[in-house]
Amino acid sequence: MKLRFSFDFLIAVGYPALCVVKAHRWTILEAGALTQCPCLTLIDGDIAPKTYAEWLQPKNVTDKVAQLAAMGTLEALQLTNRYLPELPEELRGCKGLSHIHIEGTTFSSLQSLPDDMFDDMSALTFMHVGVHPQMTRLPSFRGLTRLKSLTLAQLFALVELPSFESLQHLERLVLVSLLTTESLPDFAPVKNLRAFVTMDRGAWCCNGFIGKCDLQNAMCGLHPLWGTPAVSCTEKRATAATLAVTKKFAATICGGVIIPGVAEGSPTEAGMEQCNGTLYQQCEEPGYAEAICYNARFMGIACSTSPFPVEMRRQQIAQGRICDSEYEAWLGCK
Repeated sequence: MKLRFSFDFLIAVGYPALCVVKAHRWTILEAGALTQCPCLTLIDGDIAPKTYAEWLQPKNVTDKVAQLAAMGTLEALQLTNRYLPELPEELRGCKGLSHIHIEGTTFSSLQSLPDDMFDDMSALTFMHVGVHPQMTRLPSFRGLTRLKSLTLAQLFALVELPSFESLQHLERLVLVSLLTTESLPDFAPVKNLRAFVTMDRGAWCCNGFIGKCDLQNAMCGLHPLWGTPAVSCTEKRATAATLAVTKKFAATICGGVIIPGVAEGSPTEAGMEQCNGTLYQQCEEPGYAEAICYNARFMGIACSTSPFPVEMRRQQIAQGRICDSEYEAWLGCK
Protein backbone atom coordinates (compact mmCIF):
# COMPACT_ATOMS: atom_id res chain seq x y z
CA MET A 1 0.00 0.00 0.00
CA LYS A 2 1.07 3.56 -0.60
CA LEU A 3 0.08 6.77 1.15
CA ARG A 4 -0.84 9.54 -1.25
CA PHE A 5 -2.97 12.69 -1.21
CA SER A 6 -6.33 12.09 -2.91
CA PHE A 7 -5.85 14.97 -5.39
CA ASP A 8 -2.77 13.26 -6.81
CA PHE A 9 -4.75 10.05 -7.12
CA LEU A 10 -7.38 11.84 -9.22
CA ILE A 11 -4.73 13.06 -11.64
CA ALA A 12 -3.19 9.61 -11.81
CA VAL A 13 -6.39 7.91 -12.89
CA GLY A 14 -7.54 10.72 -15.16
CA TYR A 15 -10.72 11.80 -13.32
CA PRO A 16 -10.23 15.55 -12.74
CA ALA A 17 -12.72 16.40 -15.50
CA LEU A 18 -15.36 14.27 -13.79
CA CYS A 19 -14.75 14.99 -10.13
CA VAL A 20 -14.93 18.77 -9.95
CA VAL A 21 -15.05 18.98 -6.14
CA LYS A 22 -12.87 16.66 -4.11
CA ALA A 23 -12.64 15.89 -0.42
CA HIS A 24 -9.09 16.96 0.44
CA ARG A 25 -8.00 14.24 2.79
CA TRP A 26 -5.24 11.70 3.15
CA THR A 27 -6.18 8.34 1.73
CA ILE A 28 -4.37 5.02 1.97
CA LEU A 29 -4.54 3.56 -1.51
CA GLU A 30 -4.13 -0.03 -2.51
CA ALA A 31 -2.05 -0.63 -5.59
CA GLY A 32 -4.11 -0.09 -8.76
CA ALA A 33 -7.19 0.96 -6.78
CA LEU A 34 -9.88 2.84 -8.71
CA THR A 35 -12.54 3.04 -6.01
CA GLN A 36 -10.87 5.05 -3.25
CA CYS A 37 -11.39 8.56 -4.56
CA PRO A 38 -13.25 10.75 -2.01
CA CYS A 39 -15.19 12.71 -4.62
CA LEU A 40 -17.89 15.20 -3.56
CA THR A 41 -19.22 16.51 -6.89
CA LEU A 42 -19.21 14.56 -10.15
CA ILE A 43 -20.07 16.47 -13.33
CA ASP A 44 -19.65 15.15 -16.85
CA GLY A 45 -21.36 15.71 -20.17
CA ASP A 46 -21.44 17.10 -23.65
CA ILE A 47 -23.95 19.93 -24.03
CA ALA A 48 -23.38 20.29 -27.78
CA PRO A 49 -22.53 17.02 -29.58
CA LYS A 50 -20.96 17.90 -32.92
CA THR A 51 -21.46 14.71 -34.93
CA TYR A 52 -24.37 12.34 -35.36
CA ALA A 53 -22.17 9.47 -34.13
CA GLU A 54 -21.49 11.37 -30.88
CA TRP A 55 -25.21 11.98 -30.50
CA LEU A 56 -26.15 8.34 -31.15
CA GLN A 57 -23.39 6.80 -29.04
CA PRO A 58 -22.35 9.02 -26.13
CA LYS A 59 -19.59 7.98 -23.78
CA ASN A 60 -20.36 5.21 -21.32
CA VAL A 61 -19.67 6.55 -17.82
CA THR A 62 -21.23 3.71 -15.80
CA ASP A 63 -17.91 2.38 -14.48
CA LYS A 64 -16.54 5.83 -13.70
CA VAL A 65 -19.65 6.83 -11.79
CA ALA A 66 -19.49 3.56 -9.84
CA GLN A 67 -15.81 4.07 -9.04
CA LEU A 68 -16.22 7.68 -7.90
CA ALA A 69 -19.29 6.77 -5.81
CA ALA A 70 -17.61 3.81 -4.14
CA MET A 71 -16.28 5.85 -1.18
CA GLY A 72 -19.81 7.06 -0.39
CA THR A 73 -18.81 10.72 -0.34
CA LEU A 74 -20.71 11.98 -3.40
CA GLU A 75 -23.00 14.93 -2.69
CA ALA A 76 -23.82 15.96 -6.26
CA LEU A 77 -24.09 14.05 -9.55
CA GLN A 78 -24.74 15.73 -12.90
CA LEU A 79 -24.56 13.91 -16.23
CA THR A 80 -25.61 15.27 -19.63
CA ASN A 81 -25.64 13.23 -22.84
CA ARG A 82 -23.76 10.32 -21.33
CA TYR A 83 -24.54 6.61 -21.58
CA LEU A 84 -25.76 5.37 -18.23
CA PRO A 85 -28.30 2.54 -18.71
CA GLU A 86 -28.72 2.15 -14.97
CA LEU A 87 -27.67 3.93 -11.79
CA PRO A 88 -24.75 2.05 -10.23
CA GLU A 89 -25.46 0.31 -6.94
CA GLU A 90 -22.59 2.27 -5.38
CA LEU A 91 -24.77 5.38 -5.34
CA ARG A 92 -26.90 3.82 -2.62
CA GLY A 93 -23.96 4.23 -0.26
CA CYS A 94 -23.77 7.99 -0.85
CA LYS A 95 -25.90 8.98 2.14
CA GLY A 96 -25.09 12.67 1.70
CA LEU A 97 -26.17 12.84 -1.96
CA SER A 98 -28.28 16.00 -2.26
CA HIS A 99 -28.27 16.77 -6.00
CA ILE A 100 -29.00 14.45 -8.94
CA HIS A 101 -29.27 15.70 -12.52
CA ILE A 102 -29.30 13.01 -15.20
CA GLU A 103 -30.06 14.11 -18.76
CA GLY A 104 -30.15 11.29 -21.30
CA THR A 105 -30.71 11.24 -25.05
CA THR A 106 -33.38 9.81 -27.31
CA PHE A 107 -31.17 6.81 -28.09
CA SER A 108 -29.14 6.42 -24.91
CA SER A 109 -30.82 6.76 -21.54
CA LEU A 110 -31.86 5.09 -18.33
CA GLN A 111 -34.08 2.10 -19.00
CA SER A 112 -35.33 1.48 -15.47
CA LEU A 113 -34.51 2.01 -11.81
CA PRO A 114 -34.86 -0.39 -8.86
CA ASP A 115 -38.05 0.10 -6.85
CA ASP A 116 -36.06 0.96 -3.72
CA MET A 117 -33.45 3.19 -5.40
CA PHE A 118 -34.40 6.29 -3.41
CA ASP A 119 -35.21 4.61 -0.10
CA ASP A 120 -31.97 5.71 1.60
CA MET A 121 -31.56 9.06 -0.14
CA SER A 122 -33.11 11.25 2.51
CA ALA A 123 -30.47 13.96 1.93
CA LEU A 124 -31.62 14.52 -1.65
CA THR A 125 -33.05 18.02 -2.16
CA PHE A 126 -32.79 18.43 -5.97
CA MET A 127 -33.62 15.86 -8.65
CA HIS A 128 -33.77 16.34 -12.42
CA VAL A 129 -34.48 13.26 -14.55
CA GLY A 130 -34.80 14.15 -18.22
CA VAL A 131 -34.96 12.47 -21.64
CA HIS A 132 -35.36 8.82 -20.73
CA PRO A 133 -38.09 7.89 -23.23
CA GLN A 134 -38.10 4.14 -22.51
CA MET A 135 -38.66 4.41 -18.77
CA THR A 136 -42.17 3.22 -17.89
CA ARG A 137 -42.04 3.70 -14.12
CA LEU A 138 -40.12 5.50 -11.41
CA PRO A 139 -39.04 4.13 -8.03
CA SER A 140 -41.01 5.01 -4.92
CA PHE A 141 -40.38 8.50 -3.58
CA ARG A 142 -40.84 7.35 0.03
CA GLY A 143 -37.21 8.02 0.97
CA LEU A 144 -37.11 11.56 -0.46
CA THR A 145 -38.23 13.29 2.72
CA ARG A 146 -36.15 16.44 2.09
CA LEU A 147 -36.72 16.85 -1.64
CA LYS A 148 -37.41 20.48 -2.58
CA SER A 149 -37.11 20.54 -6.37
CA LEU A 150 -38.28 17.83 -8.79
CA THR A 151 -38.09 17.99 -12.58
CA LEU A 152 -39.26 15.13 -14.80
CA ALA A 153 -38.84 15.76 -18.52
CA GLN A 154 -39.47 13.73 -21.66
CA LEU A 155 -40.25 10.48 -19.92
CA PHE A 156 -42.43 9.55 -22.88
CA ALA A 157 -43.40 6.09 -21.63
CA LEU A 158 -44.00 6.90 -17.97
CA VAL A 159 -47.38 5.46 -16.98
CA GLU A 160 -47.87 7.13 -13.61
CA LEU A 161 -46.11 9.23 -11.02
CA PRO A 162 -45.21 7.70 -7.65
CA SER A 163 -47.05 8.79 -4.53
CA PHE A 164 -46.11 12.21 -3.13
CA GLU A 165 -46.72 10.99 0.44
CA SER A 166 -43.14 11.73 1.56
CA LEU A 167 -42.67 14.99 -0.36
CA GLN A 168 -43.69 17.29 2.47
CA HIS A 169 -40.88 19.73 1.66
CA LEU A 170 -41.39 19.90 -2.10
CA GLU A 171 -41.31 23.52 -3.28
CA ARG A 172 -40.81 23.28 -7.04
CA LEU A 173 -42.34 20.76 -9.47
CA VAL A 174 -41.71 20.78 -13.23
CA LEU A 175 -43.28 18.19 -15.56
CA VAL A 176 -42.33 18.28 -19.26
CA SER A 177 -43.61 15.97 -22.01
CA LEU A 178 -44.94 13.17 -19.83
CA LEU A 179 -46.91 11.97 -22.83
CA THR A 180 -48.46 8.81 -21.40
CA THR A 181 -49.07 9.92 -17.81
CA GLU A 182 -52.82 10.33 -17.43
CA SER A 183 -53.17 11.43 -13.81
CA LEU A 184 -51.45 13.17 -10.90
CA PRO A 185 -50.84 11.91 -7.34
CA ASP A 186 -52.62 13.30 -4.32
CA PHE A 187 -51.01 16.64 -3.41
CA ALA A 188 -52.33 16.64 0.17
CA PRO A 189 -48.88 15.92 1.72
CA VAL A 190 -47.26 18.76 -0.30
CA LYS A 191 -47.76 21.82 1.89
CA ASN A 192 -45.08 24.22 0.66
CA LEU A 193 -45.33 24.10 -3.14
CA ARG A 194 -44.24 27.47 -4.56
CA ALA A 195 -43.98 26.63 -8.25
CA PHE A 196 -45.74 24.05 -10.44
CA VAL A 197 -45.00 24.16 -14.16
CA THR A 198 -45.95 21.79 -16.95
CA MET A 199 -44.98 21.93 -20.60
CA ASP A 200 -46.28 19.94 -23.53
CA ARG A 201 -48.86 17.20 -23.15
CA GLY A 202 -50.34 16.42 -19.80
CA ALA A 203 -53.22 14.10 -20.62
CA TRP A 204 -54.72 14.83 -17.21
CA CYS A 205 -55.41 18.37 -18.45
CA CYS A 206 -58.09 17.17 -20.87
CA ASN A 207 -59.01 13.52 -20.18
CA GLY A 208 -61.46 14.26 -17.37
CA PHE A 209 -59.04 13.86 -14.47
CA ILE A 210 -59.34 17.47 -13.27
CA GLY A 211 -62.57 18.43 -15.04
CA LYS A 212 -64.62 17.70 -18.11
CA CYS A 213 -63.15 15.26 -20.63
CA ASP A 214 -62.40 17.15 -23.86
CA LEU A 215 -60.83 14.93 -26.47
CA GLN A 216 -60.92 17.81 -28.98
CA ASN A 217 -58.27 19.54 -26.93
CA ALA A 218 -54.88 19.31 -28.64
CA MET A 219 -53.45 17.92 -25.42
CA CYS A 220 -55.41 14.73 -25.97
CA GLY A 221 -54.92 14.38 -29.72
CA LEU A 222 -52.19 12.79 -31.82
CA HIS A 223 -49.05 14.60 -30.79
CA PRO A 224 -47.87 16.85 -33.66
CA LEU A 225 -44.17 16.55 -32.81
CA TRP A 226 -43.61 13.22 -31.04
CA GLY A 227 -46.35 11.25 -32.82
CA THR A 228 -47.79 9.85 -29.58
CA PRO A 229 -51.32 8.45 -30.11
CA ALA A 230 -54.43 10.29 -28.93
CA VAL A 231 -55.63 9.55 -25.40
CA SER A 232 -59.03 8.48 -24.10
CA CYS A 233 -61.20 9.76 -21.29
CA THR A 234 -60.29 8.37 -17.87
CA GLU A 235 -62.40 7.36 -14.91
CA LYS A 236 -59.71 8.53 -12.49
CA ARG A 237 -60.48 11.72 -10.61
CA ALA A 238 -58.20 14.17 -8.83
CA THR A 239 -58.40 14.49 -5.06
CA ALA A 240 -59.58 17.75 -3.54
CA ALA A 241 -55.98 18.69 -2.68
CA THR A 242 -54.80 18.01 -6.22
CA LEU A 243 -57.66 20.07 -7.69
CA ALA A 244 -56.73 22.93 -5.38
CA VAL A 245 -53.13 22.83 -6.60
CA THR A 246 -54.10 22.76 -10.28
CA LYS A 247 -56.39 25.73 -9.68
CA LYS A 248 -53.71 27.68 -7.82
CA PHE A 249 -51.15 27.15 -10.60
CA ALA A 250 -53.57 27.28 -13.55
CA ALA A 251 -51.45 29.95 -15.25
CA THR A 252 -48.37 27.71 -15.47
CA ILE A 253 -49.89 24.32 -16.32
CA CYS A 254 -51.87 22.84 -19.23
CA GLY A 255 -50.58 25.48 -21.64
CA GLY A 256 -50.65 23.44 -24.82
CA VAL A 257 -48.61 20.95 -26.81
CA ILE A 258 -45.22 21.57 -28.38
CA ILE A 259 -45.50 21.87 -32.16
CA PRO A 260 -42.89 21.53 -34.92
CA GLY A 261 -41.07 24.77 -35.70
CA VAL A 262 -41.46 26.06 -32.16
CA ALA A 263 -39.47 23.31 -30.48
CA GLU A 264 -37.08 20.90 -32.09
CA GLY A 265 -37.42 17.16 -32.24
CA SER A 266 -34.46 14.82 -32.10
CA PRO A 267 -31.60 15.84 -34.45
CA THR A 268 -31.36 14.09 -37.79
CA GLU A 269 -28.16 12.97 -39.43
CA ALA A 270 -28.74 15.33 -42.36
CA GLY A 271 -29.46 18.24 -40.03
CA MET A 272 -26.26 17.66 -38.09
CA GLU A 273 -24.08 17.10 -41.16
CA GLN A 274 -25.20 20.42 -42.59
CA CYS A 275 -23.97 22.20 -39.46
CA ASN A 276 -20.69 20.29 -39.18
CA GLY A 277 -20.48 21.02 -35.46
CA THR A 278 -20.60 24.82 -35.78
CA LEU A 279 -23.07 26.70 -33.61
CA TYR A 280 -25.08 29.63 -35.01
CA GLN A 281 -24.09 29.32 -38.64
CA GLN A 282 -26.90 29.62 -41.16
CA CYS A 283 -28.39 26.45 -42.60
CA GLU A 284 -31.24 25.65 -44.95
CA GLU A 285 -34.56 23.90 -44.54
CA PRO A 286 -37.15 23.83 -47.36
CA GLY A 287 -40.07 26.17 -46.67
CA TYR A 288 -38.24 28.34 -44.12
CA ALA A 289 -36.66 31.74 -44.79
CA GLU A 290 -34.15 31.30 -41.96
CA ALA A 291 -32.66 28.38 -40.09
CA ILE A 292 -29.82 28.20 -37.59
CA CYS A 293 -27.41 25.57 -36.35
CA TYR A 294 -28.28 25.18 -32.69
CA ASN A 295 -28.05 22.70 -29.81
CA ALA A 296 -31.61 22.88 -28.52
CA ARG A 297 -32.01 21.40 -25.04
CA PHE A 298 -28.37 20.24 -25.10
CA MET A 299 -29.03 17.99 -28.09
CA GLY A 300 -26.66 17.66 -31.05
CA ILE A 301 -25.84 20.77 -33.08
CA ALA A 302 -28.39 20.56 -35.90
CA CYS A 303 -30.32 22.76 -38.29
CA SER A 304 -33.25 24.37 -36.45
CA THR A 305 -36.17 26.26 -37.95
CA SER A 306 -37.29 27.73 -34.63
CA PRO A 307 -37.21 31.55 -34.69
CA PHE A 308 -36.27 31.79 -31.02
CA PRO A 309 -32.56 30.85 -31.16
CA VAL A 310 -32.15 33.15 -34.18
CA GLU A 311 -33.56 36.12 -32.30
CA MET A 312 -31.70 35.17 -29.12
CA ARG A 313 -28.35 35.13 -30.90
CA ARG A 314 -29.06 38.41 -32.69
CA GLN A 315 -29.84 40.03 -29.36
CA GLN A 316 -26.67 38.62 -27.80
CA ILE A 317 -24.52 39.95 -30.66
CA ALA A 318 -26.23 43.37 -30.53
CA GLN A 319 -25.34 43.57 -26.84
CA GLY A 320 -21.66 42.87 -27.49
CA ARG A 321 -21.35 39.13 -27.05
CA ILE A 322 -18.24 37.69 -28.71
CA CYS A 323 -19.13 36.17 -32.08
CA ASP A 324 -17.51 34.67 -35.18
CA SER A 325 -17.97 36.86 -38.27
CA GLU A 326 -17.11 33.93 -40.54
CA TYR A 327 -20.28 32.11 -39.53
CA GLU A 328 -22.44 34.75 -37.85
CA ALA A 329 -22.35 37.73 -40.21
CA TRP A 330 -25.95 36.91 -41.15
CA LEU A 331 -26.86 37.57 -37.50
CA GLY A 332 -25.13 40.96 -37.38
CA CYS A 333 -21.65 39.87 -36.34
CA LYS A 334 -18.89 42.16 -37.67
